[in-house]
Amino acid sequence: MDQNKSFLQDLYKALFQDNEENPEAQDRDPKTPTPPDGEAKNPVQDGLTYTSPPKGCFPQNSPKALSVGGSTSPRTTLPVGDVCKGLPDGPRKLLELLQEIALGILPPGNRDLRRKVGTVVFLLPLEMVALHLGITRQTVWAWKKELEATGLIATDVLYSKVDGKDRALGTLWAVRLRPGKARLTRDDYLHPWRNLGLDISNGILSYRWVQAHKERGIQPTLDTLVLWAQGKRVVPNTKSVAVDLGLILVLPELEEAKLPMMITLLGTYLSQVFDDHLSRRFYAGLMWSVARGELPAQFVFSLIVRTLRDYKDGLVSRPGAYIVRALKAMDEPAA
Repeated sequence: MDQNKSFLQDLYKALFQDNEENPEAQDRDPKTPTPPDGEAKNPVQDGLTYTSPPKGCFPQNSPKALSVGGSTSPRTTLPVGDVCKGLPDGPRKLLELLQEIALGILPPGNRDLRRKVGTVVFLLPLEMVALHLGITRQTVWAWKKELEATGLIATDVLYSKVDGKDRALGTLWAVRLRPGKARLTRDDYLHPWRNLGLDISNGILSYRWVQAHKERGIQPTLDTLVLWAQGKRVVPNTKSVAVDLGLILVLPELEEAKLPMMITLLGTYLSQVFDDHLSRRFYAGLMWSVARGELPAQFVFSLIVRTLRDYKDGLVSRPGAYIVRALKAMDEPAA
């Protein structure tokens, strides 16, 4: 029992290492001494995969647009569903999606607020809505106009000057959660929804999703749309799979002489595909624990595959921390 705790503690520490080993070297067994020299810092560029706006630039002072998170699970009964029974299927489908996004922004535990709130306002590029629904921008535009005629939504396109040119920030959506008329107020237009110049410099644009869909058929999930509506820019991971993750399953039976090379290959690949180069030692340590039989190979393989899938869908922003939580949950019952 103590031995299992010890190796898990060493594994967790590796996730938070400030330095990275020489990428040309083979990964040593974590239980052997590590050379003290020749290590250089390599900060993780989280902005390429998941970015929250700087606190100083995006004050959340509008009660209609609090970035507080919340459940994004689909609802079985939508608040204004009865009002839209006379609408065609397309506009009703768009309204239901917009309501789910709006509900995902509200605090999940505040039932009183969810019951009383009438309109939720958020910024979301129209093309991301189209990609999620699997339709064209023109179709979303037509459905949107029908919903605006009912008063259940109100929209406008916001612009900002970047390098002296007017650039579209995205579509501002006012969505009714109860019967009534949706309106955009003066405060909605004054709210600092987005620092487009910063997003352009970081490459965090909805166009990345358009490219990913065109080249690889990747679509933004409902959770991705909610994150964007909260001001958290999630972009698709389009890295190609270069290593067969099934190699994890054969680590316990591999010849000892071949282990360092194979673990270096897997650890490097995982750190790259998760955009987490600083944690290569953590992933290598995880592979060593599988090779020594301290963690079940099938469990780790399934955990890695699931984490990679959720990361590509924008559901997980910190894969290493997610894996650590899963390992701790597995270890707690045994303790």
